[in-house]
Amino acid sequence: MKSESKEVVRSIFKDPLSVLKLGNPQIYENMTIIPLIIQDDKFIEYISIKEAEELELIEIVETDTVNQLEVVNKSNKQILIPFGMTVKGGKQDRTIWEPILLPVGGKQNVFKDKYETINQKYSIPAKCIEQSRWDYTGKRGFKTTNMRLHPNVAYESISAAGQGAVWGEIQAHRSEMNYAAGVAPTQSYLEMTKNTEKLTDKIIKNFENVNNQCGVAVFINGELIGIEFYANPNAWKTMSKDILKAFSIEALRFKDKHSKNEISDFHDEFLKLFQKLSLRYSSREGVGLGNVVEFTCKDNKWRGITLVHEENLVQFYLVSKRGGYQAQSHPEIQFQTNISQRYTI
Repeated sequence: MKSESKEVVRSIFKDPLSVLKLGNPQIYENMTIIPLIIQDDKFIEYISIKEAEELELIEIVETDTVNQLEVVNKSNKQILIPFGMTVKGGKQDRTIWEPILLPVGGKQNVFKDKYETINQKYSIPAKCIEQSRWDYTGKRGFKTTNMRLHPNVAYESISAAGQGAVWGEIQAHRSEMNYAAGVAPTQSYLEMTKNTEKLTDKIIKNFENVNNQCGVAVFINGELIGIEFYANPNAWKTMSKDILKAFSIEALRFKDKHSKNEISDFHDEFLKLFQKLSLRYSSREGVGLGNVVEFTCKDNKWRGITLVHEENLVQFYLVSKRGGYQAQSHPEIQFQTNISQRYTI
């Protein structure tokens, strides 16, 4: 099954137009997006974690381990926790560093509470995005935020990189954006990015969703920097502002740089780069449903992650890294929990 999942991912790189239709480019200043439109009308049915929170159908709580959180699905629906989601609370803010599709009910470690509703509890992998805090300042639980990881931090969060690389990139971002010394004293990524929220909000207002859009390809200064799409257009619609806001941080980082490329056909540029990437693939069983597939360009310029379930790409994320933190090497520190440890009673 894992090898089949890798083949599904390979096929999208060989022929992206078998799955996606490319919408008309939308341009604002140095940022250009191509809406990605899903070709197949057989969508995977799930709701996003943000929708689940609004309906009080999910709970995320602290554990004794920094790199694990505990999540309870209180619903009769599949719930998607996307890669790059940030959560605030507990002893420090975290990011979820792999896409997770929580199943409906299930046979493993299902229990009933006093109201006889079926819950299912999972341990999920997390990384710290607030280096200098380890105490409770409020509730012990977590809530999602409207700030996703921007590409450079996301690149370092994919599991081949260790926790130190994530902290290094957050510090590099602080330096690049020239935040004042008093900003984010606990080195909180979420506190830092609040300072550019008005600017990112201004950027994303210039982009519109189109019918059946499931994702986006993003160019900054004429260079393709990232791609993200989902197997359900409703999930994209729910999370699109947060995703575009994260990509727009790259527009701010490079707003004073001159464009290297004058592109006459963004579709052609997207297809050429997408198909020429030489990637290494690895696959593992997901926390919930499906298999997680990671892929890295042989020159380490591009890195990506996806969740494959029923031969569909539940979430697909691919980014390149530009500037920022430069480690001598990426230590092979794996924060993935063992499968036997992921399910708790």
